[in-house]
Amino acid sequence: MLATHRYFKRRQKTSPGRKYPASAVVLNGFLLCLSTGAIADKASAPAHAPRLRPVGEASAPYLPPVGSDKVLLTPMTVYDDLVYPELIEQPRMRNQLDRNALQATEMSNLNGVLRSQSGLTLAQGSGQMMTGISLRGASGGQGLITLDGVPLFANFAGFYSLSHYSLDALDRVTVSRGSGGERHGSRTLGGAIHLRTRQLQAKDSFLHIEGGSYDTVRGATGTGLTTKAGDFSAVVGRSDVFNGISQAQNGAERDDFGMTHASGNWSKEFNRGGLDASLYFVRTDEDIDGPGLVLPRRTTGWVDDKRGQFSDETWVAQLRGQYDLASYWNSSLQFGFTQDRQKMESTAIRPFSLTSQLFMLDWKNTHRLPLSADSRNQALLVWGINTQQQHALNLPVTQTVISPNVRGELIMGAWQWSADARSDHGDTYGDHQVFSLGANRSLPQNMSVWANGGTGYRQPGISELMHPVFGNKALQGEHNAGGEIGWRWRPLPASEVKVSGYYQNYQQMITMQLDTKTGVTKAGNIQEADVWGAEMQSQHRWTSVWESGLNYSYMTTKNPVTQLRVPARPEHQSVFWNEVQLLQPLKLRVELTVRSGYWFDVANTLRAHSAPRVNALLKYQLTSKTDVYLRGENITDERTPELNDFNFNGAAFYLGLRTGF
Repeated sequence: MLATHRYFKRRQKTSPGRKYPASAVVLNGFLLCLSTGAIADKASAPAHAPRLRPVGEASAPYLPPVGSDKVLLTPMTVYDDLVYPELIEQPRMRNQLDRNALQATEMSNLNGVLRSQSGLTLAQGSGQMMTGISLRGASGGQGLITLDGVPLFANFAGFYSLSHYSLDALDRVTVSRGSGGERHGSRTLGGAIHLRTRQLQAKDSFLHIEGGSYDTVRGATGTGLTTKAGDFSAVVGRSDVFNGISQAQNGAERDDFGMTHASGNWSKEFNRGGLDASLYFVRTDEDIDGPGLVLPRRTTGWVDDKRGQFSDETWVAQLRGQYDLASYWNSSLQFGFTQDRQKMESTAIRPFSLTSQLFMLDWKNTHRLPLSADSRNQALLVWGINTQQQHALNLPVTQTVISPNVRGELIMGAWQWSADARSDHGDTYGDHQVFSLGANRSLPQNMSVWANGGTGYRQPGISELMHPVFGNKALQGEHNAGGEIGWRWRPLPASEVKVSGYYQNYQQMITMQLDTKTGVTKAGNIQEADVWGAEMQSQHRWTSVWESGLNYSYMTTKNPVTQLRVPARPEHQSVFWNEVQLLQPLKLRVELTVRSGYWFDVANTLRAHSAPRVNALLKYQLTSKTDVYLRGENITDERTPELNDFNFNGAAFYLGLRTGF
């Protein structure tokens, strides 16, 4: 028989391998080769085996003494992604930033790394305030961002506090685009951002500190522990900005910011299944500005406010169990909970508190079936029910949605097919059915083409409806239909080019809408919007010491009823970066981001100007586990605002130390 010592990473968890029959080893080998585009050898593994992603190549097998009936394979590491089991490479633009990619930029939070993603638009004011997000034209409330499979609440329509998610606390960030979001617990229409909390072993313990401009001090530390009761890990951190810029564009007073975050993970393997749990907590307290009369235009806008205070506290927890009911049947059940509590006080607004809660129960059944003797042709079937209930504390608002769903994937030679469907049964917004179809076709020279199409529906979240300042209780649910075609080429292991074009038609699109006559901004529906776009992503290693990448997005958004553009959607966005190893321990990374202008308001009367910005990072490796770095953000001091009436951080520099122990 064949035996192997293998290390499976379930959300970065490592556990010793077990002995498997020959049929088990072979299919695992096939899936490993499939995900890298290599040619699989004779192999077969349980069809319920989770998706495998290689993170390193296995060396040649070691042969034991003559007469032994075993072949001992050398250790190898593969990903075990049981939360989102997949068989094929999804037929859509999708980017996954692993731990190494997140750490390469040394950015402090999600704002820094997400700006490099094509098709994703961010609009932010001062460095710590909320960020407006849209993906391929669509924004979103609850569910645009998920954490460990749990949909998160927006502060209000399309705005999330990305600064609340320190990169030190994350293992992985995945940006998916287009239709077919039910596998991630998200119902957003243009795509979603999926976060995975960090799992550590004892050897991965770390300390990270930095300080710099605006009297900023940040620190985080984490460690892991392996016991008979399971694997435990924790990360805690604190950030303070003692002299931040004013939120108001013409403000003079300085605004402070403080944040505490903590996360923990636990996982335990059993003979035919396992359990995992995670908890994330973050609390921020900050000075803010508020609404007031802006002269000389004599309309409401954002002005200095010495009484302005805002606090935001978020809890996210999940517990998941999975079990192999049969050789080709894995069943999992996940319970998720999140709570977001916002408190605000200002001179012009009555103090308020809004607490939104979501309970989620997700039951999933996965069947993997080989369709040929060599396992080159396979099928996957996933079916289950996702139930979500959200409500606002102390307010008579509750929403419950029960969503049976099914997904199928098929590999037949060079073709890969996928299809999924979801049926929402809601007590507030009624019943809605959505679906998506997709196909991949492998081509010679490590190329492939893909196409997909489908429909989507999303009902507004509690925070979009009930926010006292920016909410709108009359919001309608938004839905869309569209498709995408794309081409992918991997000429070398460290090089890749992806190009795609897409079209989406949105009905009742939910956006934040500014009335320039009054200065008031509230969530609202745009009756119809046509979105055409194209995206290009490329990355190439020129030499052993030089790597670069270029991402570009084109998008045109128009309301066919009024012939006006959808606000806050730039036509052109691009990111160009270079990373050079200057000396053996010294590395330089430079990143240029450029976006074109766009309209602030639905009437297309107030325009935001284009803005090029440059970030730079100089990193010196002291030891194999210790780096010091100097990071510059917006070093060109480009202050063009991304949100009307709001300031934008100027040039900033930070000195940091990261070490392992």
